[in-house]
Amino acid sequence: MSGHFDGIILGTGHNALVLHAYMARSGLRVLSVDRAKVAGGGLATVENPRLPGFLHNTHSFFHRALTTLPWYRDLELERHGAHYIEPELNVALITRDGRALEWWTDIRKTEDSFAEFSKKDAANLRRWVETFRPIVERILIPEAQSPPLPPDKRRELLARCSLGQTLLEVAALSPLEFVAREFEHDVIRAGLLFFNGLREIDLRLKGFGHSIPALLAGRHLAQMCRGGSARLAEALVSDIREHG
Repeated sequence: MSGHFDGIILGTGHNALVLHAYMARSGLRVLSVDRAKVAGGGLATVENPRLPGFLHNTHSFFHRALTTLPWYRDLELERHGAHYIEPELNVALITRDGRALEWWTDIRKTEDSFAEFSKKDAANLRRWVETFRPIVERILIPEAQSPPLPPDKRRELLARCSLGQTLLEVAALSPLEFVAREFEHDVIRAGLLFFNGLREIDLRLKGFGHSIPALLAGRHLAQMCRGGSARLAEALVSDIREHG
């Protein structure tokens, strides 16, 4: 560890590795340091010692819509060995009586599953997916891939169009308030809050009510890396090494 570095990054989680990869591609000499033996942070995969060949992701076990992110494409991670699958039956909540609330990549199958618990809730699911899909694609995705605006300026711009007004109205609620207002069956309420809670959003916090319909309306759901989440870290490290 001698000589000059243009930057030093503390930790080698996926955010740090993405930053390091972009800096390396820009011709900068960067040092990343971590107390762990391998890079990746939460991108950790271990083999079951009792069942060789069975892999477990011990922390970051799924990645939602990761293949749509600009850095995944920019860093050519598939060329470096990262390959993702998106299971058709994406996630399920199992009830004590043996039934399941299912969330499929095909929204019609998800709607059918909701209808087994409440036809009214199934209709509301369809309504919110149709309402929020253009909001996700025309507002939320572009926002996520652009520098943030000052809050007052953002509210002013959103208030000028009907999609923005709907987003502001729903966002004023907490996820818990939105689910309690729009859905009636306890299993469906629990399922929606559970699916959303995996994103580490405080379900009681106002300002995030839109996270539920945005999650439902997204065209990509939970994805899993073939060979385990550690493969994503390995692909990032491979790109860093390729660029010096």
